[in-house]
Amino acid sequence: MKKSKEREPDLIQYKLEYFMNDDLPSERFFMATSARDALSQLAYSCIKHIPVDNLSEQEQDGFAKSFSTPGTPFVMEPELLSVPDTIEDIDFPEPEPKPIVAKETSDQEESDRMENEDDFSVSVDENNTPPDLEHKPDPAIEHQNKQKERLNQISEIQLKNKQLIEEYENLHGKVRRIMEWFSPRITIQNFEEHNRWTDSWTSIEYPLVPESKDQDTE
Repeated sequence: MKKSKEREPDLIQYKLEYFMNDDLPSERFFMATSARDALSQLAYSCIKHIPVDNLSEQEQDGFAKSFSTPGTPFVMEPELLSVPDTIEDIDFPEPEPKPIVAKETSDQEESDRMENEDDFSVSVDENNTPPDLEHKPDPAIEHQNKQKERLNQISEIQLKNKQLIEEYENLHGKVRRIMEWFSPRITIQNFEEHNRWTDSWTSIEYPLVPESKDQDTE
């Protein structure tokens, strides 16, 4: 059985009369899902008046949300990456030195040994060559390598976390400065919502009540 799709909210017509920089009043109509959505659309339409060039999409969204929903963070603080778990120090025993066997050989013995090795190398079948002895890694060296790898990972994570914090602070600071410039320059004189069933306009009190109170009254 197919799941029924969630119904999208109906669009409502809103009318806004406002002053910008003490100029003549402007009247704008917006189709929006809520009064806050209509305010967001008004903010987007006023971006051209802001004396800042090349605002990123994230900065525009932050400005619109700050204007339509004041007092609510427009962007959440970044979730920082966690460092790898600590690797406990281990005291490994010192490796035993390999015994060194010194043996003096005469010139004749050395010559005989070389001849025997030549004869043996010729007689041994290549397919029967004895395998190399299995090399066992030193556990102390492996542990040191793991410690170094962890320190490298921590350095990379700290660098990424620093970048996340800087991006958040830069975005937050820039939107705050835009709002400080924009808020005193706009005055909303009239805010109305259209009722299509009665074909009438209803006045909306501005500024809107905080979003938390909106949710409590639902």
